[in-house]
Amino acid sequence: MRDEVRKKTLNKNIKIISGVILLLFMGIMGYMLYFQATMAEEIAAKPGNVRSAVERNRVLRGTLYDRNGTVLSYSERQDNGSQKRIYQGGAAFAQTLGYVTKSTVTSLESYMDRTLVTDEYEINITRDNFFEVFRDPGSIINRTKLGNNVVTTLDAQLQRKAYELLGDELGSSGSVVALNPKTGEILAMVNRPSYDPNRLEELYAELNEKGYDEGVFVNRASRGTYAPGSTFKIITLLAALEDLEGVEDRIFEDDGFLEVNAGNGIPNVNDNRYGDISLQKAFEVSSNVVFGGLAIELGGDKMKEVAERFGFNESLDVTGVNFVSGSYTAYGKNDDGLLALTGIGQGDVQANPLQMAMVTAAIANDGMLMKPRLVNSVLKYDGTTKERFEPVLYNTVADVDTAQTVKAYMKNNVDASKSDNMRVISSIRGGGKTGTAQGRFQMTSGEYIDVENSWFTGYAPFEDPEIAIAVIVLDGGSGSGKAASIAGELMKWYTENR
Repeated sequence: MRDEVRKKTLNKNIKIISGVILLLFMGIMGYMLYFQATMAEEIAAKPGNVRSAVERNRVLRGTLYDRNGTVLSYSERQDNGSQKRIYQGGAAFAQTLGYVTKSTVTSLESYMDRTLVTDEYEINITRDNFFEVFRDPGSIINRTKLGNNVVTTLDAQLQRKAYELLGDELGSSGSVVALNPKTGEILAMVNRPSYDPNRLEELYAELNEKGYDEGVFVNRASRGTYAPGSTFKIITLLAALEDLEGVEDRIFEDDGFLEVNAGNGIPNVNDNRYGDISLQKAFEVSSNVVFGGLAIELGGDKMKEVAERFGFNESLDVTGVNFVSGSYTAYGKNDDGLLALTGIGQGDVQANPLQMAMVTAAIANDGMLMKPRLVNSVLKYDGTTKERFEPVLYNTVADVDTAQTVKAYMKNNVDASKSDNMRVISSIRGGGKTGTAQGRFQMTSGEYIDVENSWFTGYAPFEDPEIAIAVIVLDGGSGSGKAASIAGELMKWYTENR
């Protein structure tokens, strides 16, 4: 009897030990498969890995598409087994999509690099190859060796139209950003001057010969730092409507010059005097006197708080884009001269076209700022959807009534203008705000040049906005000129051809 119990106990222990060994065996096998299928690829893809180029070349890099399925960048396998990246979008997409070399990956190509070089696989274990996993785990993993594809939010036709309108003359510099205000999708993001990424080997010599600055490689639409000028008065207006009771009913005295206690006073453009004017009229004529005075009355803390609702001074991850947020410095009323400057988008206020497009998009979308993004979805090699990026609310910048008031003021600006460029925007029931900003631009050489930048930001149409846009033309003069012309043509084309 005692032997019987001992035998049962022994058998039970053997089963337990066998079970533990089996679990360990399965765990080791599972880890080996996971390492071979996933971790090995990830380690090999790291830039510091000496095997990176070889490992990455095993998978044909995925394709970048526009929102409508137009191919923008793709890879071809060469006779020697290497692969060549073809940038079908050319110079119009250069800074936004980026390029790939053996040592460098930039812009969207960099942001989605891991996705583009990762292929699909399946593990095929049969009775015949079960033990083969211990000798060569990779033998039972069937890989497609075709990277995932990325569908961007860009509209290729709108992108090319924007690039064309920015001009191609030597020294032409500027950027355009267009957003869908309801979703945050980046419809266009364009920079001039640009370059053809298909000619990277000869690029530097060619650019030096033309006299272009090395900043041609930078996506200034999302990373530039410029004074936004009077386009920032949209934020000052919003702050005043919120914080100053009865401000819409007030009459402001504008004698052409704002006196301050500290620093220099602020004149209107061309020393214009507007006399007694309403808030709406002050916004229409872009009175520096009124809006500089409003900033002093509001105070730097209030101005800063409102600006930060739109992403100023914030760290914001924009899907697919290397984004540098705009900045606003809050001054106290003892520094009223500097504080007044911020109210008109000068002094210590910096922004780029993406930031200002976000401002207008939020106003057009009844105060709801959607998080910008450049990627719509990721597709597998066979065209099926692997991942989809949905619209995300970044912040509510204003209540509906206040946002609609600012939106109406922007439409009035366009309707009341005698400019031919603004009449184009009026014809599609759009709204907007011009800006003319004085500033200093730093060349890569370190040299600074004085410029007068032309700004425009707007939306269309008024009743149901489909596009919000921001344009800057460096040293382009008045905002009602070049910038408004480009914005008007683009918004008109988009609303008629979307």
